[in-house]
Amino acid sequence: MNADADLDLLGVLVARRDRLVEVAGVLRSYGFASIAAQLEGAGGPARRLAADIADRLIDPQLEEESAGQRLRGALTELGTTAIKLGQLLSLRPDVVGPQVAAELAALRSGVPADPPGHAEATVEEELGGAAGTLFASFEAAPLASGSVAQVHRATLQDGTAVVVKVLHREVRRRVLEDLELLAALAVWAEAVSPAAHRLRFAAVVADFDRSMRGAVDLRQELANLQRFGAMFAGDDGVRIPRAFPDRSSAGVLTMEEMTGTRLDGADGVRAAGWTPDDLASRTAGVYLTMVFRHGIYHTDPHPGNFLLNPGVITILDFGDVARITRTRREQLEDLIAAVGGGDPRATAASLLAITDAPPDLEVGAVEDDVESLITDHLSGGVDAIDLTAVSRGVAVVVHRHGLALPAEIALVLRVVTLLQGLAADIGADIDLAAVTRPFALDLARRRLDPKEALSRALRTGRSWEHLLETLPGEVTALLQQVRREGGADLRIKDPDGIADRLVDGVLTAALILSAGELVSRGTAPRLGPISVPGLAVAGAAYLRYRALRARRAGAPTAAARLRLAQRVIRSAGRPGQA
Repeated sequence: MNADADLDLLGVLVARRDRLVEVAGVLRSYGFASIAAQLEGAGGPARRLAADIADRLIDPQLEEESAGQRLRGALTELGTTAIKLGQLLSLRPDVVGPQVAAELAALRSGVPADPPGHAEATVEEELGGAAGTLFASFEAAPLASGSVAQVHRATLQDGTAVVVKVLHREVRRRVLEDLELLAALAVWAEAVSPAAHRLRFAAVVADFDRSMRGAVDLRQELANLQRFGAMFAGDDGVRIPRAFPDRSSAGVLTMEEMTGTRLDGADGVRAAGWTPDDLASRTAGVYLTMVFRHGIYHTDPHPGNFLLNPGVITILDFGDVARITRTRREQLEDLIAAVGGGDPRATAASLLAITDAPPDLEVGAVEDDVESLITDHLSGGVDAIDLTAVSRGVAVVVHRHGLALPAEIALVLRVVTLLQGLAADIGADIDLAAVTRPFALDLARRRLDPKEALSRALRTGRSWEHLLETLPGEVTALLQQVRREGGADLRIKDPDGIADRLVDGVLTAALILSAGELVSRGTAPRLGPISVPGLAVAGAAYLRYRALRARRAGAPTAAARLRLAQRVIRSAGRPGQA
C-alpha cells in the first residue's frame, strides 16, 4: 500500500475504533486467527505459532467446533452486516472451501423486531404521511423480522391486501459504517495475506458492498419486483408479488400479499397439490430460465422464499438478485462445452481463462484433477452433462489450486447446487441432471449456431479494431514519456555481431515461450480451441526465424536496427522530424 492508502486505512480504523475493538474481541473468542490459518493453509512456523496462540484464547466451549462452525457463530454475534457477509461467502466455496461454505449456508438472518411504534414512525418519515392515513389498516405487530427489515400486514384504501417491508431503525447507518470498516480491513488483508491477495478479497468485499447498499435501499428491491414481474408475465405457473411504487421509498416497500402453502418437506408439498418430483423439476426449470435465458436471476432458492398453490409457484424476497453478463455466460458455455467434449486439457484451459491463476500454478496438476472429475462424474458426452456435478467439481478444483472464480460464475454454479439441495430437502426422487441437461445442451449447441458464431466473431472483430485504433496512440504516448524522462541512449559497438545474436536469441526465445503459454492457456479471443493471440505470437516467432536466416543474406544487423530505434525515440513528439 502507498502512503495515501495507509493514511486512509488508519483514518477509518481510528474513526471506527469502538466497532473494531468489538469485532476483534468476538473474533478472538472464536479463534479467528486459527480459522484464517486453516483457510489459508499451514503456512510457515510463525503462522502456525500464531494459530497455536489463538487456539489458547478460544472460549473453552467452542474448542471442539470446526472452523466453519466457529466462523458462523462469530458472524452471527457480530450482527446484520457480518451475517450477510457470511451468507455471501456461503456462495463462494472457491474462496472459503466447500466445508466452510456449507456451514455458512446455515446462517439465519432473523433478529428481534423493533419496539412498538418504530415501524409506524419510519413509514411517516419515509412516505410523508401517517400509516393510518396512507393505509386503510396497518398491523402494529410484525408478521416477520429479518436482519435488515421487518414486515407488517396492511390494507390499501381500495381493500387490496398488502405487506409493508420497513427497514429496522438505524440499520442503514450501522450497515454503511460496517461496510466502510470492512473495506479498509479487506485492503489490509490483501496487503498482509498472500491468500487474501490471490483470492481478491477486496473485490469480494466490493461486490458485497454493492449488494448490502441495495439491501438497505428498498428501491432496488422494488425495481427487481417490477423487472421479474414483467419477465414472467406470460407464465401462469410463476407468480411474483406486485409492487406499489406510490407507497414505497428507500426505507419502505409495499407489495401485494401473496397466499399459499409454505414449502416445508414432502408432506407440505403434497398438501399444496404438487408431487416433490414435479416441484423440483419446475423450480429448477424456472431458475435456469432466469440464468441462461435472461441473464438475471434470484440468488436465494431456499424453502422460505416460496409459496405453493396447485400448479403455481410464488417466489418471494427479491432483495438478492444477480446478473451474468454476456461475456461471462459465453465463458460458462465454453466450460460446459469442454466438459461435454470430455477433453481435460480444453476444460482446464476454459477454467483457467475465467480464473485468476497464481504465478506458480502447475497447469498439469489442474488438468489431472479435471481429468479425474470428467472420468468419475461427467463422462458420457454433452448429452449427459450434469450441471450440479460441474458446479461441485469446479468448486473443488479451484479451491485446491488457489484459483478464484469471478463472482458472476461462482454464484450461478452455487445456485445450481442449491437447487439440488432443495430437491433433496423435499424428498424429490429425480435426477436433476435431467432438468439441467436441456439447458446445458442448448448452450453447447448454440456454440455451433452460425448466427451465434457470426455474432461472436463480430464482437471479437470490434475488439481487435479498437485495439488497432488505439495502439498507435498508446505507443506514441509511451515514446513521449520515455523522451520526457530522459530518453534512451542506445549505442552499441558490435563489429563481431555478438550483441546482434544475443538480441535475436533472447527475442526469439521469449516469443516461443509466450506463444506456448498463450496457446496452453487458451487465451481469448479464440478460433475454436486455439488462442488467437497465441497464434499471432507464434507467427512472430516464425518471422524471427526467417529474419535469422535472412541475416546470412546481408539483412540489417541488430545494431543497425537499434540505432534506428534510437532515432525514433529521440524524434518522438517532434512533429516534422524523422
